[in-house]
Amino acid sequence: MLLHPTRLGEMNILLSAVLWSTFPVITILSFGTVPPLFSAGISTLLAALFFAFLLTLKHEWPLLLKHKAWKDILLTTLFIGIAFYGFLFLGLKHTSAGNAAILMLMEVFFSFLILGLLLHHEPLLPRTVIGGACMVLGALLVLLPKGAEGWQQGDLLIIIATIFAPLGNRFAQRARKVVTTNVIMFLRSIGSGAFLLLLAWYLEPHPTGADLSGSFGFVLINGILLLGLSKILWIEGIHRIPITKAISIDSITPLFTLVVAYFILLEQPNVLQVASLIPIGIGMVLLTKSSRILPSP
Repeated sequence: MLLHPTRLGEMNILLSAVLWSTFPVITILSFGTVPPLFSAGISTLLAALFFAFLLTLKHEWPLLLKHKAWKDILLTTLFIGIAFYGFLFLGLKHTSAGNAAILMLMEVFFSFLILGLLLHHEPLLPRTVIGGACMVLGALLVLLPKGAEGWQQGDLLIIIATIFAPLGNRFAQRARKVVTTNVIMFLRSIGSGAFLLLLAWYLEPHPTGADLSGSFGFVLINGILLLGLSKILWIEGIHRIPITKAISIDSITPLFTLVVAYFILLEQPNVLQVASLIPIGIGMVLLTKSSRILPSP
């Protein structure tokens, strides 16, 4: 029995969310011996190998010559492969997995702001203003100063990362109309992985062979499962349903992350983290309810 395209898209996003919920935890574990940008670059290049295997398996290499998709793939590489993941990996070095998962929900707010308000895909309604305010309130609860430490640098970097994701998703959605997900992700992974490694080479201490072997298992999981398989599910999902609806379904991720972080990293969820989920959840409902931003292609 074949699933309706919309239902299939929703299932893809849900499965992607379950996999992606482990990303902050696995990434933090990889930082034990490998600096953030090196971890990001190596993970991304491993993802490129994964997609090269899929291109070979499905005989899709000729699709790389479809130049009509090149511009959109280049832009999604810039906005997501380099900017989003660069800030995300750097942020995870200086914050908890739970904080990161919750603050990544700010992508809903910026998707509305950029794709809806700024690009005029949806009118400015009272519910959207209230929804945006709720999202900001939820983020502020996580960012509240904690004693003498003040705001954590990592939290701010995570929020900056979410600003770049909406446009990157939009360009990926457009590219998917021309080529397959494997083509998009292979080219994005090659380009962003090489750039992040080059950046790491100049900005971070160089890990030794022993350092790399110590974190290789975590980097491999990041590359194959999280930057590989979960991204296939995500792009196939937004190919079938609107981006804002996909992000709404993806909002279940922090709940899984908090559970995984508790059992693996022994991170105890604090009152502010739990409290922040309330206004953020209300904000997501208001921003995505009856949304007409970016109808499914």
